[in-house]
Amino acid sequence: MDNTMIHVCLQTEGAPTPEGHEIGERWVCSCGDNFVYREGFNRAGYPSLEWWPAPAPPAVPEPRNAKGRRLLFGPRKG
Repeated sequence: MDNTMIHVCLQTEGAPTPEGHEIGERWVCSCGDNFVYREGFNRAGYPSLEWWPAPAPPAVPEPRNAKGRRLLFGPRKG
């Protein structure tokens, strides 16, 4: 994966440092982009631990309310 874009938020004052983090740690910058600290391959092809762009974690699902269910055709009869 060749990522040629440089994210400016990683170079601001509040950004985490490149070293001293646990693998899998997440960080959300002020603009809303998500990053995860993991091992990947840099442009030269060598493994390196860095902050990589990541998708947002999935939202926690809420349980359905039995009374609030809307059936398309109604309950079964028979």
